[in-house]
This record gives sequence, structure tokens and C-alpha cells, in this order.
Amino acid sequence: MPMFVVEYSYTPETSSGRDDHRTDHRAWIQEMVRRHTIRSSGPLADHSGAMFIVQSVDADTVARMFARDPFARAGLVESVRIAEWHPTAGDAALREGSG
Repeated sequence: MPMFVVEYSYTPETSSGRDDHRTDHRAWIQEMVRRHTIRSSGPLADHSGAMFIVQSVDADTVARMFARDPFARAGLVESVRIAEWHPTAGDAALREGSG
């Protein structure tokens, strides 16, 4: 199944809103991990955004899924970039059979 990198960008103005919705956001992530859709995720060290490694059938499905993230629903994500990714080394590549 295809893999994607999803990149969130945040603005400093949404910091307190993210704090307010973080519990729901993390619960949503954990549910997507349980479903084996989100393979890895985490905030950027400078708090300007977050990255997700996602396995899904296509980019449109990924976009619809991330629109349901509590951060997105609350208007706390400045921008979302979704790119199909073809890992060639590491654990993700072994899952894809391209290692």
C-alpha cells in the first residue's frame, strides 16, 4: 500500500488553541496508529509543525483523514502538505518490499 509524508505547519498564534485540543489530537493519532494508518508522527523540534508517515490507498484518502484531525477541525493547522513517499531504506522500505 502506498506511503505518504504529511507535513503540518503551525503559526505561533495557534499555540494556545493547540494546547486546548492536544488531548483530542493525540487520541485521534493513537486511533490512526491502532488502525495501522499512521506509522509514525511527531512535532518538529521548533514547534513550527509536525510530520506524519502514513500508509493509505491514495492522497485523497489521506487528505480526508487528516481533515478529521481535531487540530484541523479547530482551524489550528496553517497548511498541510501531502506527498507520496517511496522509502528505499529502513523499516518502512522493508514493509514496502523495496529494501
